[in-house]
Amino acid sequence: MLHPDFPVIEGKYQMTDNWSVTLDQKHNRRIEEGSLVIWRPGFTIWTRVWNLKEGETAEERLKSLRADISKEATDVVESRDSMPLRLSYRLKEKSEDDRQAAFYGVAVSASGHVHVAIYFDDAKDLKTAQEIFASLTPAKAEAKAKDDGGQPTKGPEAK
Repeated sequence: MLHPDFPVIEGKYQMTDNWSVTLDQKHNRRIEEGSLVIWRPGFTIWTRVWNLKEGETAEERLKSLRADISKEATDVVESRDSMPLRLSYRLKEKSEDDRQAAFYGVAVSASGHVHVAIYFDDAKDLKTAQEIFASLTPAKAEAKAKDDGGQPTKGPEAK
């Protein structure tokens, strides 16, 4: 059951001017300690977004982020074949409950990066966490779907 005192979001959600995410079901959202928190019972996503430094490239940012992950990280996956660049891993953190190892991910674009920490109680939610991470989309990627006139590209269904 979602919390009635917080906004409910689902589907494609524009987190910031530069990043969107797609959620498979309804979640609540709030801002806490400078982070966007998206949650439902047993599943919580903490999100932070940063811009690149002047003159910094996406590759440089990913390399820096890669160097900072815990030595205890497992299931490390890195993708550099398309934008955004992605890095994800699992990390078992000390906790008072029976939560699964957290799923962490960073997606880096030409303008900055989004960092997610996803906590969940049920091992089956790992797939959902991975799908949400894969859905992180920079605004520039969406702009590529438009033609030179700034209009949406016409598909077969356009009249």
